[in-house]
Amino acid sequence: MRIIRHSVVKGAIPIVLSVVVSRAEVSEWTLKQQAARTAFEQGHFTEAETMARAALSLVERTYQVDSPEVANCLYDLAGIDAALGKSAQAEDLYRDALRIWDKNPDHPSARARVESNLSTLLLNAARYAEADPLALHAVELDERALGPSHPETAASLSKLGALYIAEGRYNEAETVLLRALDIREKTLGPNHLATAMTLATLGQTYWHMGKNVRGIELLERALHITEHALPAEHPRIAVMLNNLSSVYSAQGKYKEAEVLLRRAATIWEKTLGPGHPDLAAAYSNLSIVSFARHNYKLAAQYERRALQIDRARLGPEHPAVGIELGNLGTALLAQHNLAQAETLFNQSLAIAEKAHGPVHPEVADALDNLALLRRMENRYPEAAASYRRAIEIRDASLGPNHPRLAGDLAAYAQVMRQMREFAEAEKADTRALGIQVRNSLHP
Repeated sequence: MRIIRHSVVKGAIPIVLSVVVSRAEVSEWTLKQQAARTAFEQGHFTEAETMARAALSLVERTYQVDSPEVANCLYDLAGIDAALGKSAQAEDLYRDALRIWDKNPDHPSARARVESNLSTLLLNAARYAEADPLALHAVELDERALGPSHPETAASLSKLGALYIAEGRYNEAETVLLRALDIREKTLGPNHLATAMTLATLGQTYWHMGKNVRGIELLERALHITEHALPAEHPRIAVMLNNLSSVYSAQGKYKEAEVLLRRAATIWEKTLGPGHPDLAAAYSNLSIVSFARHNYKLAAQYERRALQIDRARLGPEHPAVGIELGNLGTALLAQHNLAQAETLFNQSLAIAEKAHGPVHPEVADALDNLALLRRMENRYPEAAASYRRAIEIRDASLGPNHPRLAGDLAAYAQVMRQMREFAEAEKADTRALGIQVRNSLHP
């Protein structure tokens, strides 16, 4: 089973300064800070970084090193570096800001913003155990300091929802994201950029849950809002294009998906450079589209490009690398390179298990790849064992009516017939058919 690479909206969310600066008191550092924020919102990340570093340098000479003003500048620069893919630098800056807020505990909402964005940074690095407490604490801080229906509380909830998606906790993600969406629509309006971000994350959740029609509805709405609010080549538009393409691919709309992905790749390469992980996501998803069109050599080429980027920027054991190894293995399998494909599938499985634990949908996807290869080699007992484990994982993580569970059951039934286990095959087929019927009645 091939896996779609999603991308996450990343970036700085300005914190209100701890002091109000009048027009007469506006200093050079505040002007540079505002220029950095404006450039960032316009998608000019390199220019924003230059301005933000200048602002930080000036404010460190103007205020004490543990002042809220310094913390704010550190936070802004961290968000920009995160968007540029400079994760290690961004983490250091966020943690420096947290140390300042430790000394200034009367700014809980400002601390919440840092913790929330740091949790997203750690999520992108697959450091889920570190991200979880930060994301949860940010929500708690915002609820206490600002109230349960404040836009900043919604921001923390949205980031918590994205973390739950990565962890395969889709029902929990849906719950917090619906709450965040309700807050943002009521307080910011249905066409606000922040509302679009939550719509897009919720749309991804529905895609994972097998609710593709609902996912497309939300992702198309998010793209529409974003395109009308931002310049045509803004990186955030590329995020929306990439994620919408995922649902189009799942529905077999490969031509539409390819158009979106090529546009996303062009934007990312121009604005973020040729070595950014977001560009790797576009290449990996273009590989999936090429595979679906039976262009297996091109699929392998795209996946190798994605692997080159992500191994260099994210490390050899990142879940994104595991996904790409599995997808490359599938392309090689289609070209009858079974030995190399099996090596890649085993590597993909090991990465997924290490990153997510033994019961996660990405583990089930890796098992499906191995099962397919073993079927092709007539290794039916091994294929059956892989399918059984994948079925258990999908049942536990996705629920008893997920379309991908039906697919695994149907494939398992075919293996059982090859092994002349007809009663077991009939049982699996009957269950798969029941899932298909229920989903056709309640899409």
